Amino acid sequence: MKAVILYASVHHGNTKKIAEKIAGDAGADLIDVVQNPAADLAGYDLIGFASGAYFGTFHQAIRELIEKNDPLAGKKVFLLCTCGAGYKDYAGSTKKQLKAKGAVVLGSFQCRGYDTYGILGKIGGIAKKHPDQKDLENAVLFFQRMVRAAENE
Repeated sequence: MKAVILYASVHHGNTKKIAEKIAGDAGADLIDVVQNPAADLAGYDLIGFASGAYFGTFHQAIRELIEKNDPLAGKKVFLLCTCGAGYKDYAGSTKKQLKAKGAVVLGSFQCRGYDTYGILGKIGGIAKKHPDQKDLENAVLFFQRMVRAAENE
C-alpha cells in the first residue's frame, strides 16, 4: 500500500514530529504542503492530512490543497492534528471538506503540541513537552490501524 502524509507545521514543528515518526516507521512519503502546495496525490492508496490547529481548524495550505485536488473521490484518507489544548475535535471541518470531495475518511488522531499562540506566549506556552514519546507511539499505532482499515475497506 502506497501511503503519503501531507503536513503543514509552521510554528514549533509539533505536527512535523508526528508526521516524520509515522513516515519513518512505515515508509510513507512525506510532503510539506507549505513548501509544495501542488502535491500530486493520484498514485497513493492512503493519504494523511496533518496540521496544527489554526483558529480551530487545519492550516490553510491543507484546506486549499484539498479544495484544488480532484482525484480525492474514493481515496482513503486520515487526519492528524496537534493542538495546545485538546478540548475539541479540530479535524471536524476538514473531515467535512474531504467527505464533500468524495474521500473515504477512515479516522483522525489528535494530540497536544507546544503552543505559544497569542496570550499563551506571554505565559510561556502550554503543552511544553508535547508531542512526547507516548504521543508519537500513539500516532504510529493509529497509522497502523488506518493501514488495516484501508486494506479492509
